[in-house]
Amino acid sequence: MNWGIILVYHSIGSPPRNAGMRSRGLYVKTGVFSFQMWYLRAAGFRVVSLKEIVDFACGAQKNLSGRLAALTFDDGYMDFYENAFPVLKRHGYPSTVFLVSGLAGRFNFWDGGEKGCAEHRLLDWQKAAELSAGGVTFGSHTKTHPHLTRIAGSRLKEEILGSRQEVEDKLGMRVDFFCYPYGDYNEEVLREVKEAGFIGATTTRRGLVCMGDDLFELKRMGAGLRTWLLPSMRGILANNAAQSG
Repeated sequence: MNWGIILVYHSIGSPPRNAGMRSRGLYVKTGVFSFQMWYLRAAGFRVVSLKEIVDFACGAQKNLSGRLAALTFDDGYMDFYENAFPVLKRHGYPSTVFLVSGLAGRFNFWDGGEKGCAEHRLLDWQKAAELSAGGVTFGSHTKTHPHLTRIAGSRLKEEILGSRQEVEDKLGMRVDFFCYPYGDYNEEVLREVKEAGFIGATTTRRGLVCMGDDLFELKRMGAGLRTWLLPSMRGILANNAAQSG
């Protein structure tokens, strides 16, 4: 059975010493990340773009088969440019970064100084444009990273459609994918995302991507701070081998 996996990352680098457990869980050290990228190929994964995963899920690309993996990075932190992109470029891997467009070049203000949450700089538009020229795809992660089910009307539309328009205007590229902040969405949010013209959206729900999946509720797998051998992948490979046997 063919399937795909969408990996989700946040910060690539070492967490600051004052970071709490909640914040530390969003980091993957650069060396660990580099190993994981090597492991993908060693384990027989074919790293493809998020668009190709979606094409596979809706049956648009019959030639895609085997273990497919797409790489996504939420929030658009500056350490993607500093630490992740050089590794991805070395391997020739495509990637998608979800930007909080209204805060580009600033900080993760949505954490609101919450205890244990470290202040973290976001990509500015100049760096994003440089990455785009280098083959990185960008998606929308709203304008200010709110809980979308807590807002409505014009503000909800601005966070979703407005963010897409802002990224497209700043980078001169089409934005096809949306990422729900906190994995928070409902039917109204889904409707707004579809009406905004996106072709798919990623969630925080854990699982594989299979043919026939809802393109606006794409499952993903996270990678942890100290994960040298991705446990989610190890389990998937074991289950797949058992089913094949």
